[in-house]
Amino acid sequence: MPILIGMTATAVSSAEIEAALLGVLLDADTMRSGADRLLLALAPVLDDADAALVLRDRDGVSLLPLAETGVPQRWPERIDPHLAGGAAPGVDRATGVMVVPLRAHGRMVGALLLADAKRAVMQLRESWIPVVLDTTAAVLHAIASRTDAELGRRANKLRSVNAIADSMAHQMANPLTGASAIAELLIAELPEERHKDSVRHIHMELRRAFVVLNDMLDFHRDTRAQDGVLDVNPFVERVLRFRGYAIREQGIALELETLPEFMPVRADMRGLEHALLVALRYAELRSHGTINRCIAVRVRARGESEFCIEITDSGPGDVPEIENSYPDLPLTHADFGDDGLPEADLGVVNSILRGCGGRLEVSGSKTVGTTLSLVMPRALLPHRSPQATPPTSSDRAFV
Repeated sequence: MPILIGMTATAVSSAEIEAALLGVLLDADTMRSGADRLLLALAPVLDDADAALVLRDRDGVSLLPLAETGVPQRWPERIDPHLAGGAAPGVDRATGVMVVPLRAHGRMVGALLLADAKRAVMQLRESWIPVVLDTTAAVLHAIASRTDAELGRRANKLRSVNAIADSMAHQMANPLTGASAIAELLIAELPEERHKDSVRHIHMELRRAFVVLNDMLDFHRDTRAQDGVLDVNPFVERVLRFRGYAIREQGIALELETLPEFMPVRADMRGLEHALLVALRYAELRSHGTINRCIAVRVRARGESEFCIEITDSGPGDVPEIENSYPDLPLTHADFGDDGLPEADLGVVNSILRGCGGRLEVSGSKTVGTTLSLVMPRALLPHRSPQATPPTSSDRAFV
């Protein structure tokens, strides 16, 4: 169908617009570049209007700007409930901006924002507009899904055995070498009592090797069945027990302090694990170059409704800026450091925490270092009987 835009003589086919929108999937390198290309493809529809393309955040209510065209505007930061539940456009009460919901797979994935609401009413009357908007929503959902898939790939990369194989091999080689040396001494000397002591020593050294292997197997065991409500204390202990091997190999002391009480949170376990590993990676990078290299991890309660995981490094204590946005990851192979691990993107940590109703807070001091606080809401649970209370961790534990 020919479309006359702005009463000009230029005819544009709606099929051509849809083809341009679908072509974004081939050209998009990141989410933001894809959003820019979507707005460019929608140019015949927008007709030089001030517009923005936003994505619905993981918390379900926040709108995160991805791209805009025309004069910069004050765009809505949250979606009104009456707009989120339907497909009809509406005017945001706070800003007067026309919000056009973009729905895909039965839910609102984002929105097209038009600054001039009166003009937008005229533009949205055309019968072909819903088809174009459905295509835009499908492409936006596909790009967001690819970004989440890339985030998952990076999470697996960060926790993979390959990323810490050297330090793990070193930890396993030490006890096995000690056991081999003691065995040689047993061959050369055959005193009975010494034999018993040497065998006990061999047994102790071999147990060290088995502990390391069990930690590795426990960390890489599929834990998706535990998604839902998890206790933060043993969760943090498990992650730090495994990641601590590689951190200590770099000469960085690692300290853990947990609470004796049950700390429930509703979250995707793999996602929260990735957030913790990225935060630890940031602390690890900041601790390099200091004299007393140390990372302290503490689980803290914040009143009755929140608790947090505090990670303090021994770095210079600077406070980085964290952009409240959806992670804008390259949709190709990520650039990793010399040790095979990615650089620490705190925006990813903040995005994951927002998905479970939490947030990332950062503070710094030249005397203490930088502290990352992974704040999460306490999960509301039905009454628990004393028999159902999970075992608690020690009041203070060192990893």
